[in-house]
Amino acid sequence: MADSGRRETTARIPPGGLRWLIFGRRSRGGHSYPLLGILALAVICAVALPLTNALVIYPAYTKIMIDTFEEAAQRLAVLTIPPSIKHTRLSPAVLDTPRFLADVYRLESDFGLLKVRVFAPDGRILYSTATGEIDEVESGKIFTGTVSKGRRYARLGELRSEAATVETVETFVPLMRGPDFLGAFELVFDVTGPKQELERFNLYATAGSFAISFALLGVVLLLLRQEAAKEHSRLQAEKLREDVEQITRHDIKTPLLGVLNGITYLENYTTLDRDQKDMLDDMRHTANTGMDLISRSLDLYKMETGTYVYTPAEVDILNVCRRVADDLAELALTREVTLEALFGDGPIAREDTLLLSTEENLFYAVLANLVKNALEASGTGDTVTVRMKADGDFTVAVHNPAPVPESVRANFFDKYATSGKRSGTGLGTYSARLMVEVMGGRIDMDSSEESGTTVTVTLPR
Repeated sequence: MADSGRRETTARIPPGGLRWLIFGRRSRGGHSYPLLGILALAVICAVALPLTNALVIYPAYTKIMIDTFEEAAQRLAVLTIPPSIKHTRLSPAVLDTPRFLADVYRLESDFGLLKVRVFAPDGRILYSTATGEIDEVESGKIFTGTVSKGRRYARLGELRSEAATVETVETFVPLMRGPDFLGAFELVFDVTGPKQELERFNLYATAGSFAISFALLGVVLLLLRQEAAKEHSRLQAEKLREDVEQITRHDIKTPLLGVLNGITYLENYTTLDRDQKDMLDDMRHTANTGMDLISRSLDLYKMETGTYVYTPAEVDILNVCRRVADDLAELALTREVTLEALFGDGPIAREDTLLLSTEENLFYAVLANLVKNALEASGTGDTVTVRMKADGDFTVAVHNPAPVPESVRANFFDKYATSGKRSGTGLGTYSARLMVEVMGGRIDMDSSEESGTTVTVTLPR
């Protein structure tokens, strides 16, 4: 034979590439690897943290600073007005006192005020640090719509000069006597220092949030890269395994056919004694068993790829069960396990029949597989029970006293799932699930330490 067994194999990431790897695969047990969610969270954090700092934290601190200066302005305005005129409408005559002017000068020097203005109720400026503004009238919306209604008002501003730009908080404080507006103070604070500290804090906070976000993003991308590498390796191994299985399915048939042809030739064209004929019979049986296994393997491949053609016919299910019991009787005897086959409430009698539309070979393979697994899992003196019922749908339940390990239960019917048996391939229950699904039925497993393990196959009638 030429190079029929030599095939180069490559594993490729499926369509969707990294997106498929990130999102992960979901097993029959419901397990998943939500790396896409982690990546999305990292991206959201990378965007949200700086935005939160810029749109929420910084404005909140700015408001706190303004509110603080507004409260201070309120207290300073109250302290500035002599007690004798606190409840009097402000006018030039009221403020024309040496004490008032001294208090204003003291405010300017002690509290670092850049500007002080005093307003009459009609908006006329009674006093201003900038003397040129005295007797001007303030008619802006802030004064007429807010301050004159008894509400304080503060805002950030700037005082620009050729030498420097000074950050300010401009605060209007109304003086009220009940509902009557008596006048107002305007105090302008120098907040250059606090404002610069706030902006420095905001810069550090923004830089820190960016650093944390991108560090998180980098860690997630590193994890994704590692996961992609693992998945790529897994795909390569799986593709290689599939190719080896394909080679086994197709190429081993040829030497087995040669063995069978050789046996036929010896039987037809040579003289054989009884022992030689018995040996050839055993060889034929072994070769036929191998051919049958390969044919089943090919059928499983077709089931996996969706190309298997299901051709049901009327089958005596009880007769198939009797065949399985006869074929596995030697295994049960060797392991010292009792094998019981029941139909309804009693043992299957030779004359009992039950017709079901299915493929005989498929049903035989499923039942023999499940019973063989149950026998191999049982200990000396145990009993394996095969119970069949035909109430509505047909059900066959295979029970043995041994529990399935918890690590395998969630993936019991998955490909290559095995509990660690030395000869186990993890294909037995997987192939049973495929064949039952082809027959239009379902297969379930229930296992516990107390009740053992029961695998139930349900087929439509």
